[in-house]
Amino acid sequence: MIEKNCLLIDDEIGPQKRIFASSVAFPLRKDGIHVNLIPIDTTEKALQSDEKIDIKKLKEYIDEKIKTQKIDVVACDYELASDAVNGIEVVKVIRELRKKVPIFLYSGKYQKIITDILVKFDKEDPESLEICTHNIRQLYNSNIKDFLERNDYPSTLVGFFRNQEVTKEDVLVEKLREYPELLFKSCFPRFDGKILSEIADEVEKETRNGQDFIEELTEQTVAYMIKINTDE
Repeated sequence: MIEKNCLLIDDEIGPQKRIFASSVAFPLRKDGIHVNLIPIDTTEKALQSDEKIDIKKLKEYIDEKIKTQKIDVVACDYELASDAVNGIEVVKVIRELRKKVPIFLYSGKYQKIITDILVKFDKEDPESLEICTHNIRQLYNSNIKDFLERNDYPSTLVGFFRNQEVTKEDVLVEKLREYPELLFKSCFPRFDGKILSEIADEVEKETRNGQDFIEELTEQTVAYMIKINTDE
């Protein structure tokens, strides 16, 4: 059985958990893929007394939930409990925590959201052009895989998991996160004193140190293989 993890972010997480179980997890189980759902209710720990989402608290909550997990995909509702924070703002938080993870946004008011993002462009109105440009740039910079109708995201996730390719970086990150608090002591001096979850973060964010670590690890693995196969 192949194990996968999906982070699901919504302000009505109960109904979405049931939909995920029946429309995503169940059909994939028949293919030998077990998808572990990591639900984030934006009203649980990040909602303030004035009914606004505290984005800092939301980031801390998400980080706490995924710190020891390799996340294969994120599905996030665009319209949340607070008008001040939408799915794009949440995507920014996710990108700070996991730079490359695929993200799908969805909404039950898909057409309205698209209209709001693009606004009615009036070429004779400079402010309209500025707003439209800002909204398009913000959506583009979020680097999401797709923006979907709410009813379409389960089938999209099923297709995503069925066609997902596994890279050596994916395998390495998954193994590092199995022992998140283990202290790293040798073979790559720049990571001496770090715990394995911190190294996994470096690899996922594709930092220079993370890339050099993969290269060094590969070289040492090949050297070890050569040694054990040539020793008499």
